[in-house]
Amino acid sequence: MQTRKLGNTGLDVPVLSLGGAPLGSLYGEITQEQANETIRIALENGMNMIDSSPWYSEPHGERRSETTIGRALEGVDRDSYILTTKCGRYMPGEWDFSTERIKRSIPESLEKLQTDHIDVVQCHDIEEGDLDQVINEALPVLREYKEQGIIGAIGVTGYKLDVLEKVAIEQELDTVMSYCNYNLQDRRLLPTAKRLAQHGIGVFNCSPLHMGALTTKGAPDWHPSHPEVLALTRKVVQACEEAGTTIEEVALEFSLNSPEDSGISTTVVGSAVPRYLESDLAALGKSPDPALIRTIEDIFGPWLNVGWDMPAPVTEAA
Repeated sequence: MQTRKLGNTGLDVPVLSLGGAPLGSLYGEITQEQANETIRIALENGMNMIDSSPWYSEPHGERRSETTIGRALEGVDRDSYILTTKCGRYMPGEWDFSTERIKRSIPESLEKLQTDHIDVVQCHDIEEGDLDQVINEALPVLREYKEQGIIGAIGVTGYKLDVLEKVAIEQELDTVMSYCNYNLQDRRLLPTAKRLAQHGIGVFNCSPLHMGALTTKGAPDWHPSHPEVLALTRKVVQACEEAGTTIEEVALEFSLNSPEDSGISTTVVGSAVPRYLESDLAALGKSPDPALIRTIEDIFGPWLNVGWDMPAPVTEAA
């Protein structure tokens, strides 16, 4: 599989990486056997970066994703894969970036992942927590672990690009992980990723299916996007079907094949079912029909690149 540099971390990461949220049974019960097979297929296909988080667990608090991944990797050469996890988010509605909690969190992750070092650790969804605590408590602890060789690189994750960029550059971090900001409907990550790349900061792109919105089934009830965006997405589903494809295929092909100079190092796709993972892998190296992409852009119209953190666009009255 094609690889790209993860900023200045020294890591070469695959353009497609495995997201661990489903492996924590976050979207439905997953057996250890299913997880073992999914990770085996991923590694055999060069998809050797695996991302997790303490938050990825049902029930929450049990760190099931980290535990499941650690068990699945038993006996696998540690030098053959890259492990990333997060800290600061553990229970619903709660963020804790305090010194004391982060000092406990990293050893807990090491234990669950059954490893003596983690390649990348990132503060999870920082805009939802106390930014002062992130900067003055969590990051100093992570830097201590980095100096000890227990962590290879440190970074932040979240949705609000302005917050991520400001913190990452000012704090001279190694990585940024952004979700739902580079897909068929919203490509705002691109200029941010290019600026981050100029500072040697590696960028992870997550959720190319826009948390389920860019699927035939459609967005879950809790999806935060503007209702107008979700309604237009149903029209995109129809346009893809009329073109002889599916919105999932087009969305994956679009996001997984970002330009070489985009600043995006890897796209992280969550999967715990082998057949879904094989579909993700099949999208690599394929480019969506440019005419269909233009049709999709026309459908979204003024709602293209409008995230749920933005006001509705101003349009002329009919």
